[in-house]
Amino acid sequence: MLWGRRIVLALLALGPGEATSGHDGPVLRCRLSEARPVIDGILDEACWAGADVATGFMLLERRGRATQQTECRVTYDAENLYVSFVCLETDPSGILTRCTERDGEVWNDDCVEIFLDTRHDHRTYFHLIANRIATRFDEVGPYYPRPQSWDGDWLCATSAATAGWTIEFAIPFRALDLTMPRPGTLWGFNAHRQQHRLVERSSWSPVLHGFHEPRNFGHLLFVPQL
Repeated sequence: MLWGRRIVLALLALGPGEATSGHDGPVLRCRLSEARPVIDGILDEACWAGADVATGFMLLERRGRATQQTECRVTYDAENLYVSFVCLETDPSGILTRCTERDGEVWNDDCVEIFLDTRHDHRTYFHLIANRIATRFDEVGPYYPRPQSWDGDWLCATSAATAGWTIEFAIPFRALDLTMPRPGTLWGFNAHRQQHRLVERSSWSPVLHGFHEPRNFGHLLFVPQL
């Protein structure tokens, strides 16, 4: 228990996206929010302004930084985990949006993906995808032998921006069969983006062969308001 407390205290001292020696993967602090954000794709609430930012997205196979960068933020309250993305795009006219069917092939559009290893076992995870028009896909891993279908009760909404597009997610803890995490709780976490105009597949915590690599996820650290 003392060792675990020391690890959490070390993680709390980190800046956003940093990692401790001996603790592989970047860490993103998820701060408790005083007020629930409105899920409308517009990131104008105080919780987003005060959130740590996961950025510096790396291309698949660790081939360097994506030219079309992404910013991911997280926060939470008693009922939900909230995740937002700012998808920067130098040519918004090239954003690909075709899928309109729930659990369709959303990954063939410009989209973002969230992986949540709530057990922090580096093997199992919830996987959520949404495209520019908020078409949703979800499943439960591991990837091998095959993921299982999961129709989670989560919401998302998007908004156009002059420099790209934004999206907000509200993911109820009850949909993950959980209650509100205590401060100091660690989940495995990764955030990804598919950008089709330049064929850029990028992620916050670098992966090698594909997005479904829980051993290469970063870490989500739940903290009180700071």
